Amino acid sequence: MFIVVEHAISNPDAFFGVAQKVSEAPSGLNALQFLPSTSKDRAVCLWEAKSVDALKGFLEPLIAQSSRNTYYTVDGTAAMGLPIKKAAA
Repeated sequence: MFIVVEHAISNPDAFFGVAQKVSEAPSGLNALQFLPSTSKDRAVCLWEAKSVDALKGFLEPLIAQSSRNTYYTVDGTAAMGLPIKKAAA
């Protein structure tokens, strides 16, 4: 499923400092898009994961001290511009 995370960033240095750890997400958690504001106080991320709880379990220990985060699943029937899943080879 696709999951959006909205970040209200309170400590940009700490938040943006975990980029390497986020890029090393465990299997089953795929960061697809990262869209930070130019002011560095907000960001939106698109992930693919099995559940919101699985994603929260990974992200919150990394970023909870530097941002307030809102998670929601994407309604794929109404969304526009989602990545196209590749057919299994």
